[in-house]
Amino acid sequence: MPSKSSISTYNKWVRTAVSLIMLLTLLTGTADKLLAAGGDGAEEPNILVVYTTETGTINEDVRMLDLVLGHFSTRLHYVADAELTARDLNGVDYLVYYGDFSQHLPSHTKEVMRSFTGTLLAIGKNAEQLGERFSFLTWKEQVSIQMVSKPQGVDPVQLDINMPIEGVSMEQGEVLLEGWKGIYAHPLMMKHGNTAYFASTSFSSPLSLFAAEAFHDVFGIPHQPGHLALLRLEDVHPQSDPKLVLEAGSYLADKGIPYVIALIPVYTNSETKELVHLKDRPELVEVLRTLQQRGASITLHGYMHYYRDSETGEGSEFWDMENNTPISKPPEDTTPLKKRYEWPSQKEYEQYRASLAQYEETYIKSRIESGIKELTELGLIPVAFEAPHYNMSQTGYQITSRYFSYLLGQVQFNQTDWHQMGAPPFISKPAFLHGMTLLPETVGYYDPNSPTPMQDIRENAQQVSFVRDGVIGMFFHPYLGVEPLKEMIAYVETLPDVTWIDVRKMAGYHVEEEAPDTAIAQPQEEPAQSIEAELIEKIATFLREDSWTQRILWGIVALVSCMVLLFTLYTWRNRANLRKQLFMERDLDG
Repeated sequence: MPSKSSISTYNKWVRTAVSLIMLLTLLTGTADKLLAAGGDGAEEPNILVVYTTETGTINEDVRMLDLVLGHFSTRLHYVADAELTARDLNGVDYLVYYGDFSQHLPSHTKEVMRSFTGTLLAIGKNAEQLGERFSFLTWKEQVSIQMVSKPQGVDPVQLDINMPIEGVSMEQGEVLLEGWKGIYAHPLMMKHGNTAYFASTSFSSPLSLFAAEAFHDVFGIPHQPGHLALLRLEDVHPQSDPKLVLEAGSYLADKGIPYVIALIPVYTNSETKELVHLKDRPELVEVLRTLQQRGASITLHGYMHYYRDSETGEGSEFWDMENNTPISKPPEDTTPLKKRYEWPSQKEYEQYRASLAQYEETYIKSRIESGIKELTELGLIPVAFEAPHYNMSQTGYQITSRYFSYLLGQVQFNQTDWHQMGAPPFISKPAFLHGMTLLPETVGYYDPNSPTPMQDIRENAQQVSFVRDGVIGMFFHPYLGVEPLKEMIAYVETLPDVTWIDVRKMAGYHVEEEAPDTAIAQPQEEPAQSIEAELIEKIATFLREDSWTQRILWGIVALVSCMVLLFTLYTWRNRANLRKQLFMERDLDG
């Protein structure tokens, strides 16, 4: 048997090897986060947003601000002005203040924000209360502007309506944006040192678009030059004409343009209530498989794209548009929702509200899981999600984030009104999408009912082009035939330095591989995996990357392997010596 000393040495080697493996696992997890943060190993800035709203809660303007800031960092935190404490500033790189209306800020709030020495960006009202760093501005009466421009001689962008902004004059600093009223320019966004100000309480479109451009100069985060483009073939369902879908998809594939197919697995006839599943249309399935193989990214565009009596593609699915509320009961149940006064106690009312929320969660999970299941069984892998008509509650986004990492289109801002929605001009990962990245629709679609469909797209694209790394996000209905699609593509090709977004590559799915179940995040528990298998999988993943972080980690892997090999050789040598010693003792003893 091995001696006590060899056993002790064995234990030391094992502890050392295990410690290194644990270190490797920790480092791989850290590297995962660093890569997700930007791919260059640099940690994203920590941004704290303090807001003043009439309700004391996050409103639609703060949601839009979240969408814009989500382009510059995913480390976003929000706190109401009255709840701000000095501890909230720990580790904060940028402080953003949004004032929706004029009010005297609490003394402790002003004290905390005045103590911040990093970059401070104020938006809207009450900035004059934030200390000496805003003394470079003088506040005047509000003015209304008709156009917005950069001060470097760029042609102004015309606004659809006159927009009120705060009237200010500057004693020093730099103007980043100008608003125009006739021939007179007014500072819209300005910067002095590490202090910046945006002179509008409205952060909805179109002013949010201009702010999005100027924020590049505030946060100073480098971005790739040029613009991106994203095209969806919209509302493809089991009753779609496979020839028209193939014609549109083949045209794009022949030109080498990656695109998205927004796919609805089940068609519902509003009159007969007949359900037609995609699997019942083998010709269309074959077309979709072919297009996926040639470069199309499949997006789950709801399960049936309707809730009550509308036809598939016409109605919403994850929002009760008739009552303008989240989905809370079966579609055949038309009884009004009960108010607080209809319940004898607050406890019973809260239980009732909890039951409504539970129904919504079950409903959304069921629809999403059914859609994923039916598509993947046909070999069609949904790599992103698009809510029908962009309607979904905040709870819905939280549930959807368990399945998908990418969301397409626009987003709804609150739990009370589906009309409050929008999108940033660029790719964003805001806090309220719970880890999902939004690939925005920004310029609309080819509308056959418009007298000037292409002109509408051009005007919208002109605004998006105002923003660095803006996305020309649009969609097209294949039933219109391929000719209007050619017009859209021809226009985009006239724009300088445009790169088409390939969603499935962003999601890590490659067509040449067999469609893996892991292409979609599943909420169900995964089968248990051995530590060795997990480690091998991590190593294999990192070997496919090319960065200094992975090389260091691979060096650690090599070191651990060498130690294990040396220990194995050491053990064999000890056993051989022990066996030799036993034979010698036996020979001596006769």
